[in-house]
Amino acid sequence: MPTIVYRNDQKISPRDVMRFAVYAEHVSRQCYDVFEEDGSMSRSEALSRRAQAVSDSLDFGDEPHFLAEATKKVLALRDMVSGMCFDTFGERGHMGKSMDLLGMARDVDEVLEKLVIYHLSPEELEAAETEWAHESQFHAKIEGDNLTRDGPGTGASA
Repeated sequence: MPTIVYRNDQKISPRDVMRFAVYAEHVSRQCYDVFEEDGSMSRSEALSRRAQAVSDSLDFGDEPHFLAEATKKVLALRDMVSGMCFDTFGERGHMGKSMDLLGMARDVDEVLEKLVIYHLSPEELEAAETEWAHESQFHAKIEGDNLTRDGPGTGASA
């Protein structure tokens, strides 16, 4: 488990706070994390509470300041949403995350970079680097004017 250090010198703007607010609002209205065999879906009490806790902890002042507790609430919501939480549903039980939600998650991560520092143990760093190396083989690469995709079964060579 990485050690999280909360920064004291926070350079966040009211726009950054709004990113958190929009994310929490979207999650509280559009995301579901409980799915029944009959196809029904609902929002768990934990997800609702976490989204509300983020909304309640936001500082909308001209020079916002985030206490470590508020940052922990954002992290908890982000971690929950990045798991089995979806806002797009299709035929035959398809569940996904919309481009809007993914964009908001990216925005939240960008602001969190201003608020926290992650320290990994040597073992965690080695495991993360191994996972990143494995995952990188599935990302598209641009070579000259051609787009290629590396990965098993693609026939592309590195």
